[in-house]
Amino acid sequence: MSNNFIRALFLMILTLVLMSGCGQSETNIPEPIPTLPSLEDVPATEPTTVPSGYPAPEVMQPATPPPDPNYPAPPTYPPTVDPYPGGLVWILRPVGIQCEEGTSPGYGDLREAASTLTAAGLTVARSEMTELVVTDSCGSPTSAHYRVQIAADDLQNALSMGWTQE
Repeated sequence: MSNNFIRALFLMILTLVLMSGCGQSETNIPEPIPTLPSLEDVPATEPTTVPSGYPAPEVMQPATPPPDPNYPAPPTYPPTVDPYPGGLVWILRPVGIQCEEGTSPGYGDLREAASTLTAAGLTVARSEMTELVVTDSCGSPTSAHYRVQIAADDLQNALSMGWTQE
């Protein structure tokens, strides 16, 4: 047998194998998509009627005064007075500096930070601890921060004390 005959036989077998593998098998045939019935196929229904004796819904009427003239009137309240006319703002201060022990801003805890602000004449409404996302590098502030809500009129004093506005 010559080399040409062997090559031709090899190519024919390879072609047959590839062609038989490319055909669709029964498991690869997609199932038909179900279709919805058309409007002509749906049976017509009678409109729903309200049973006799059942009141039809009414449009909501405005409130009427109570029928009894001795009925007590609702109490009237004075308008709410804002104790902080300028509003409230949040200020922040880190608890410390990363990689530097004992570098807290001079406050032992949150209560001391709030009382220091109050002693300086600032109006403190609320105070809490919060965790912020910070860079993990020496010299950066820690993620723990004091967070204090003060009157907006006191913001400049707080900024001069080293706090930052949130």
